[in-house]
Amino acid sequence: MDETAGYSRVLAVAAGPSGFISAGSHENLPVVWTSSDGRTWTAVGTPLPAGATAGVIQQVAVNGTHAVALGQQTTAHGVQPLAERSDDGGRTWQPVPFTAPGPGVSFTALTASGGGFTAAAQFGSSGGTMAAAVWTSANGATWTRSPVSGLTGGGSHAITALAASGASVTGIDSVQAQAGQQFVVRSLPSG
Repeated sequence: MDETAGYSRVLAVAAGPSGFISAGSHENLPVVWTSSDGRTWTAVGTPLPAGATAGVIQQVAVNGTHAVALGQQTTAHGVQPLAERSDDGGRTWQPVPFTAPGPGVSFTALTASGGGFTAAAQFGSSGGTMAAAVWTSANGATWTRSPVSGLTGGGSHAITALAASGASVTGIDSVQAQAGQQFVVRSLPSG
């Protein structure tokens, strides 16, 4: 991959024991860049699942040697979630299954914790009320949607930030309603 030619965008970065991983897209294909020192970067293509024609990585996190990258892929059925996993610090990637609760899933936050990974996404129809959802995974291979009360109703929800401390995860839920915008701090499940 010649990452010096064409259009690239970087949307996320994470640090781990092997260095750094940044992620985004290059020429409408998902890509990550790895670096041991933060100065010299190497592009690594992430494979699209069968049937996908384009993709972008929106979030990346590292937990030990496991790394996960989450984003969107374009398929004949529309925009679907894209989940990738690396077991070697980001040098190689493979797609993993990820089930969406509705159309238009866009990942808004991802973090690694002592228990694994926690991801947040927003979904819904454009122009309509957006809902938020949370998933957890021990190692990035399988993802389970976690029930979190308060993420529906009362306006559009988006968990826009996640932070982990040990096995605890805290998220910031940005709620947009007719009366204005408010922020709610939520304790969330960890992987």
